[in-house]
Amino acid sequence: MTISINDENINYTLEDEQDAGDILKGLTSWLEESGLLIGGLEINHESMPLNETEWKSIPIESIDNISIEALSLREGRVRQLETARDFFILLETAIKTGDEESLKELYEGFRDLKGILPHLLNEGPHPTILPHLEKVFEKGFKGTSSVSAAEAVQMASVLESRRRETASPESEARSSAKTLAEMAESLDDVAVQLQTGQDKTAMETIIRLTEILQMFMRSLSWLDGSDSVEEIMNDMNRVLSELEEALKAGDTVLIGDLLEYEIKPRLIKLPSGMNFSGGNG
Repeated sequence: MTISINDENINYTLEDEQDAGDILKGLTSWLEESGLLIGGLEINHESMPLNETEWKSIPIESIDNISIEALSLREGRVRQLETARDFFILLETAIKTGDEESLKELYEGFRDLKGILPHLLNEGPHPTILPHLEKVFEKGFKGTSSVSAAEAVQMASVLESRRRETASPESEARSSAKTLAEMAESLDDVAVQLQTGQDKTAMETIIRLTEILQMFMRSLSWLDGSDSVEEIMNDMNRVLSELEEALKAGDTVLIGDLLEYEIKPRLIKLPSGMNFSGGNG
């Protein structure tokens, strides 16, 4: 039997394996030790769907060759995000055209997709997107609902944004850092707004600020763990935790002080302080 990974034959010793499922289980563990995932599989030159199980019972004596496409964790996440994004693009089309058969099939697929969406969205400890999505679609997909179609478009956009953060983390982090530095100049105004009863206007800016900060931090998380990256993440996480506590307490004085004296100077320095490489910009 010939076993190849990314078109290169490997020396892999079989022991008590009885079928294709046993072989793949061993290979999966072996690859995971190197931080790799299985992204594609061929048995006897025939592509096998990883989300199905029929091929797992193929007896070992019937297998001449196994070919595996191995992906890094980041490459695997990009592929998952592309698949999820395309799902919602298809959903929008099916809703707009009233294709009931496609909507039924997509709803079945949505049940599986919901299992990995938390990981793909990476919202942190206080998720909002998935709970909202489940509420919108709790009664299924509606073929003529403009609201459902709009939600599908929005989800496709969110997932595409996550894909960019994962596929090109350095360029996305630098872009977010530039935007944050520009926003920092207005944080003095936000502090004043909080003290003069303009809470709504102030909160709009704070929400936008935290959204971009989250984009920035997600992008950083995909970069090589250099001292620069780790230092930035630890520092920003600490300040953001303090801001979150102040927001929960409704302490407008502390919120204003954090924005003006802690967060603003850090954001201004971000673009020039990002001395790292390793992402695919």
